[in-house]
Amino acid sequence: MNQRLSKHTLLLLAALLFTSSLAAAIWFVRFVYTGSYTFIFLLWNLFLAWLPVLFAQLARRQRASRLGRWLWGGLWLLFFPNAPYLLTDLLHLGQMGRVPIWYDLIMLLTFALAGLFLGFASLFWLHDLVSKKWNQVTGWLFVLVVLGLSSFGVYIGRFLRWNSWDLLLNPTVLLRDLADHLLVRGQFLETAVVTVLLTAVFIASYFIIFALPPQLARLEQ
Repeated sequence: MNQRLSKHTLLLLAALLFTSSLAAAIWFVRFVYTGSYTFIFLLWNLFLAWLPVLFAQLARRQRASRLGRWLWGGLWLLFFPNAPYLLTDLLHLGQMGRVPIWYDLIMLLTFALAGLFLGFASLFWLHDLVSKKWNQVTGWLFVLVVLGLSSFGVYIGRFLRWNSWDLLLNPTVLLRDLADHLLVRGQFLETAVVTVLLTAVFIASYFIIFALPPQLARLEQ
């Protein structure tokens, strides 16, 4: 059983690496064509999207202590929003011309999908860990809470321009800025709507991906 899980994990990691490499290659072709470092921030955002994968793997190791799992799990939760955050980079479409807009659309979509797949893969691993540690209901509650928090985190990153590590380095300033932002009625409404919509999209997407393996297994029988 462990061997099968190990092979599955390696296959999934290989697929994630391929998708990320494809995104980076598309950016590199754009760089060669234009000679401009435009959109180089996508590479940094993609790197940040890989951190939840690393932390999830460290948290689910069989030899990990209870304290270690809480530590790696906490870091995973802190950096998890960086993965779906790549979806919001689609807002840059059409803002930085010099190549056909369809090329930038494909590039941004590839980065967005890579980030989403990285996030969902790491979430799936910890979802499985929580379900085995407690039960299925707790596992799904964990998923819903994480996706809700990550949607809020994506909003903070995109609209308030805060980073994951600011919660550790500048917690007081971050919380004060967030409180000032939410006290304005219009901004509070915007925050709520964006967070709810993103949460709904993430939950629907995760449900579809989670449901695919059993369906594919039935087709093979």
